[in-house]
Amino acid sequence: MLLIFYSGTRISNILYSITTYLPQDKLGFVIDTSNILNLSGIRMNLCFRAILNSLMRVQYPKTYRVYNFLKKFKDTQMNIQFTDLDVAIAIYLTEMLSRGKKVTDLEDTIRTNFSIDARIIPVCDEILPITVKSSVKTMFYSEYLHTNATDFKIQEINFNGIETKKPNENLKKVANKSEYILLLPNDLVAFHAMLQVPGVRKILEDVSCPIFAIFPIIDRSYLSTEETNILNKLGYLDINAVEFSKTVENLVDIIIIDETQKIYKEQIMNAGFQVYVRDLKIKNKKDAFELATFLFNLFPLK
Repeated sequence: MLLIFYSGTRISNILYSITTYLPQDKLGFVIDTSNILNLSGIRMNLCFRAILNSLMRVQYPKTYRVYNFLKKFKDTQMNIQFTDLDVAIAIYLTEMLSRGKKVTDLEDTIRTNFSIDARIIPVCDEILPITVKSSVKTMFYSEYLHTNATDFKIQEINFNGIETKKPNENLKKVANKSEYILLLPNDLVAFHAMLQVPGVRKILEDVSCPIFAIFPIIDRSYLSTEETNILNKLGYLDINAVEFSKTVENLVDIIIIDETQKIYKEQIMNAGFQVYVRDLKIKNKKDAFELATFLFNLFPLK
């Protein structure tokens, strides 16, 4: 199995290539629990939502009635578009979690209902707290990203309480049984939080299988000012593959970077990594298939 550590609120083009062209029953996902949309007490895990929508083989109409009705109220700030099915899943999970269930307890039910073969487990069963603080206000990371906060001057990024969190109880077992592990962040801040969970780095350090990582940034213009500001506060002097390699130091054997980052190849190799340079931009299905083929040749699955 290829176990993919993924963070983000949407499916990246790279992950689209993998889920479309690699055998789903050979895939597993470890998802971030920082990107949470709170709908008046109903928690929608945006990373989980994105993975489900990418993997499910059951076709549902893309209805947005709840979202569209909420948009009619001027006092609400619904900047993330979600379907009625997303809301239904969020209600179900919120109710089950309130009864003491864990996402892993519900994994088989979810996979059966949506004809999903891949495994999906959260990095942690609890929400990973990320707060952004200015001189006058503190807000959650997801709130900061999805509000128009141009005048918000960041002073601190905090992960208060993360030291008490624990990895999902199945994470170590699944990681140890994997043929390969791929660290594939689409959200570098949430990915940072995943690695901050006590015990997660140790799990990755102890596995016997090869670990790959892909630096996801192929165009700085895709990053919002808010994301750039947060990454700078987290220690990214510049947002490039060299800075990313420092994040995965002692965890990863091979780093894959886009051609726009090839000027850093030698520097990353000198830090002890094996480096592959490839065009990671995907413009059509042909590009997606070719990228999936390239990745499959790097980690062929039995």
